[in-house]
Amino acid sequence: MKKRILYIFLLVILALNSGCHSLRKKFIRKKDKKEVPVYITAKEYPDKPTRDIYIDYCLYTKGWLGELIKALRKGISYKRQRYAISEAIMNLEQIISFFNQKGKENIESLYQKLQQIQAEIKRAPNLSRIKRDSLIRKISRIKRDFDSNYTYTDVEEWLN
Repeated sequence: MKKRILYIFLLVILALNSGCHSLRKKFIRKKDKKEVPVYITAKEYPDKPTRDIYIDYCLYTKGWLGELIKALRKGISYKRQRYAISEAIMNLEQIISFFNQKGKENIESLYQKLQQIQAEIKRAPNLSRIKRDSLIRKISRIKRDFDSNYTYTDVEEWLN
């Protein structure tokens, strides 16, 4: 009888000690963490976009187009392809917002082509090899056109 009580007592002690934390940590109240105030400084931006900002957005657009080509070649996930084309279009839209009316008219055809490619990618998630090769050629052509015709020195007169 005494052995049975001893075994039950040991089992109860082991059960209380088991768990993620030690017994002491289970019953100690945690201290509240105070939030650190965030200070934001305002920065004045120029009305006309700077050369560096334009070049950054050009690099982003080229990079996402390159990423899309790579994703199509390797057959990487449909989600990655959709994300790459939407990021390329978003960065191109940012570039278009820098342009005056003449510049917007000039780049509009490139923008329309990218939107058509985005619609093709969204329409058919499982593209055939022939369709993927066709899209890769179109995107490569757009990327070459963008590289050659929209450098900063070429578009400087169109910037607001």
